Order: sequence, then structure tokens, then C-alpha cells
Amino acid sequence: MTYRYLTQLAGALRAADLKVVEVPGWKTRGRPASTGGFDPVGVLWHHTGSKDTNPKSIADDRAYAEWLAEIGRSDLPAPLCQLSIGRDGTVYVCAAGRGNHAGTARASGTVAGGDGNQLYVGVECQNTGSEGWSDAQRDAMVTTGAVLAELLHTSAQAQRAHRETSVTGKWDPGLLDMDAFRRDVAAELVTKERPEEPDPEPTRVEEIRQLLREALKHAKSAKRRRRLQAALDRLPSR
Repeated sequence: MTYRYLTQLAGALRAADLKVVEVPGWKTRGRPASTGGFDPVGVLWHHTGSKDTNPKSIADDRAYAEWLAEIGRSDLPAPLCQLSIGRDGTVYVCAAGRGNHAGTARASGTVAGGDGNQLYVGVECQNTGSEGWSDAQRDAMVTTGAVLAELLHTSAQAQRAHRETSVTGKWDPGLLDMDAFRRDVAAELVTKERPEEPDPEPTRVEEIRQLLREALKHAKSAKRRRRLQAALDRLPSR
């Protein structure tokens, strides 16, 4: 059984120009190995729903992230995720090890079925699931997804919604079009390609150009628009 601690999370997220807050103790936090391994090959997206009644969880986004990391529920011990993303786009780093967020997972995308807590990094987005997604939060989610894809050496197809893996009828994250989200993560990954890498084949160039143009239409933050435009400008001309 493999059990990894993803201690590079905070640094990788900051390198992507995200606002990052580290919950103290996150580098050594995780469910005990007796509960299962942690060797993630995908990213599982959730919404938190309404806030828990525990007083520590309701003060603000940071307090809620600390509750996810340190306290959890009486029937579901913390940590409840590895990352949490606030409505303002702040990314809270909660745990480097295994979390309680996925349960048994059915196969989805490029990720096999099995122990979801072993297979996935869990991201709890602070959202009711019915309120919609702020521009700041969604852009941070896309950038975070791309960072995690790079860390895990996976494609955008390994970014899955809990509703796509759940065997118990979960519906999160609500009002998030996952096909569009995966396309945006794929476009974000293109912006990270190194200039020294060889030019792709002409047909692939056109695929990438279309992917970037589509993502640029929906990008909200100025930083993300600049990254996408710069990647477009780097593409070889027709």
C-alpha cells in the first residue's frame, strides 16, 4: 500500500499566482494509514453545501477551512479534503495526506473505480451548490486543477465531479459544467508548456488554438486572460 504526503502543494499553488493560506500542520495531516493508502491519480471536486453548525466553522472562509482540516463531523473525521477554495479565490491548504471526502468511487474519466480517498485529491469549494460560481472562485478552481494535474502527471480528464464518481447519489459540485471546466483546465495546462518544447503538429496546433480561444472567452480574471493570450501568441502561425 502506498501512502504519499503531497508536501509540495502550497509552493506549487503559489507559483501559479494563487492566493494561498496554509492551515497549520497541513504537511503532516492525513487520515491514518490504517484507514487506507493515498496515491492520487485524479482530482475530485466538491461543494461544501451549507456551513456546519459547529461554531468554529461558521465565522469566515478561513475558519471553515480549519474546520475541514482539523475537526470534521462526528460521523466523518477530519481532514475532509486536501484543499478548500473560498468564494474570493483563496486556496486553503488543509492536508498533505489522505482525506475523508470521496468514499467508494466508480470509474470515471481516466480514473478507475475503488477507494476514492486513495485515488483522488479532494477539493472542497466553499459554495452551497445552488448559488452559482463567482468569477474569482471559478478561475482559482481552474488554475488549481491545472496545478494538481501537473503534480499528479495526469490530464484534464482526471478532473472529476463527486457526482461523476459517487455510488450514493451525490450531486456536487452543483451548477458546475464539468465538460467546460475540464476544457478550461486543459487550456490552462497549455499555457504552462515550455517555450523550448518542440512545436506540435499542425493539426494539433489548430486544436490548441481553438481550445485557448474558447477558454479566453470565458476567463474572468485579468491574470488568466493574460496567460491564455500569451499561450495563443506563442503558437506557430498557420
